[in-house]
Amino acid sequence: MKSSMLNAGIIAAALALGATGTSLAQTAPASKHTMNGEVTKVDTKRGWIDVKTQEGSMKLHFPPSAVANLKKGDSVTVDIGMSTVASADMKKSSSADTKKNK
Repeated sequence: MKSSMLNAGIIAAALALGATGTSLAQTAPASKHTMNGEVTKVDTKRGWIDVKTQEGSMKLHFPPSAVANLKKGDSVTVDIGMSTVASADMKKSSSADTKKNK
């Protein structure tokens, strides 16, 4: 099994919005968590990977070039940071996403 290191900076707002790619102002991560896991699926064209850890499974998105050399079965370390976003920014983004999805 090949070993890789991935750093995933995930903002709480992105998770709440379903990782739609909406850009929101962010602050330094309020909390961080590091997990070791195994890649269970890779979509190199779109940049999506599925990772299974002791804490559970997750689907993560990266620029396609960041996952180009990953393969199913690779061991990875994922660092996740979470920050809060002003509620006014969330309302604007949520409203824009709702209109976009109609």
